[in-house]
Amino acid sequence: MKKSFLFFLLYFFCAQNANALCAKNEITINIAVPNPRVVYDSSHASSEFASLTPAKIAPTTLGLTAASVQVGMSGKTYIQQEGDRVCIGLSTINFTLGYQSLKVYIDKKYPKDSCNYQVIKDHEDYHVNVFKQALTFFRPDIERELREAVKNLRPEYAYTSARANQIMQKQFNQIQAKIKPLLNHINKKIAEKNYAIDTPESYRETTKLCPKW
Repeated sequence: MKKSFLFFLLYFFCAQNANALCAKNEITINIAVPNPRVVYDSSHASSEFASLTPAKIAPTTLGLTAASVQVGMSGKTYIQQEGDRVCIGLSTINFTLGYQSLKVYIDKKYPKDSCNYQVIKDHEDYHVNVFKQALTFFRPDIERELREAVKNLRPEYAYTSARANQIMQKQFNQIQAKIKPLLNHINKKIAEKNYAIDTPESYRETTKLCPKW
């Protein structure tokens, strides 16, 4: 028991000192913000909308725009070998910032050539603009947070390929944890802006635009 514990301490000490010897390398950061694709879907009834999004849906909702700000990550590794010691870290990180798609749902009971469909679509396009504007507005904050998260990353000692994969996953997790509060804040602000548009008064004004609902 004591021998195993001493071995663990020795191993831990050596691993930590090996990590200290891993020279910090510069990490190239690429950030892409693709223009989101807007998809219009009229294959669902409004009674199904609540199951399509975690957001709170009013019973009178006839259209719904669903999306949330996300960050996708991929990277290339940096490997430095000195004798039997291998240091591995990230050399390049590619961030994709934005939405995979903006999905607009319109109640399927309204034909695409109807007044109702067009009015609902026009209303939902306001929401689409809210999502797009939020990305433009908060982009500098997200970029700053991403660069700050990467600043403290450094190569680590890797003694197996499995350990190398663990290091990469750990560093990605560190970045995600760093930016998660900001992404939550942005999505909250988007939701607040959207709720401000979806008032009872707004719905009443919308229903006046077509002769029959």
